[in-house]
Amino acid sequence: MLNLKILHWKLFGLLLIPCSIMAGDQLDFSMGYEKSSGNYGLENTTEITSIPLTMQYIDDAWRLSLSVPFISVTGDGSVTPGVNGVMESNSGSNTMMGSGPGSTFTVATVDSNSGLGDITSSVSYAFMPQNSDMFYELMASVKWGTASAKKDLGSGENDYSVSLYSLYEKHEVKPFINIGYLLIGDTGVTDYDDVLFMSSGFMYSVSPQISFSFSYNYQQATTNTTDEAQSFGLYANQRFSQQWSGSVFLFSGLTDSVADTDVGLSLIHSF
Repeated sequence: MLNLKILHWKLFGLLLIPCSIMAGDQLDFSMGYEKSSGNYGLENTTEITSIPLTMQYIDDAWRLSLSVPFISVTGDGSVTPGVNGVMESNSGSNTMMGSGPGSTFTVATVDSNSGLGDITSSVSYAFMPQNSDMFYELMASVKWGTASAKKDLGSGENDYSVSLYSLYEKHEVKPFINIGYLLIGDTGVTDYDDVLFMSSGFMYSVSPQISFSFSYNYQQATTNTTDEAQSFGLYANQRFSQQWSGSVFLFSGLTDSVADTDVGLSLIHSF
């Protein structure tokens, strides 16, 4: 049986939501809810629910972020939250005797597991060249392997990434691109390839309080037996007051390495 480990595109899409970087000190707390569903090219559907608690501190051009998710996975053990790729595993299957002499067949059992997910942390630096309409943010992030590998909630390994986000701010419709490189922690079963990833699209501000973003997301395949990861993402962000804001997103997977659908929302309080 194959064990598919998947990547949540929000790790690369968070920069699409407008933030107040380079505007002084700010501390944000947020709570989110996310649910994804897909069969990833396999027989059974896997559903993953995540409730992330996130703290973000902005000091002029610097931004520090820490996210602690609590997750629930319902499936046959073939899909594990984390990075997209494949590893051989007997998880989620029972071997039973068939009717003929010495014959066997495999039955996948659907189960639910929940607990702490992989904690993620990041640090970034934002800048705008003088007399330029370009905004840039350079980010380094770590996905710590804090989720239980025995319960198929994560790989148990750390992943590291660096990325550069750029946004052209002159017009109401603002094109952007985010390009990065992901270093994936190998497990005892599979050696993963380190890969390039990117997101591109545009941001549109209806008003100072409301904005929308659309993105196409891509990542190279992490093994020679998996697809490249591709998806479309749609974001909406609204500021209700100086202290409160919220966002919603919808992702649609284009390949078997990502969920068929992924929806979520978050509520943010700023100090």
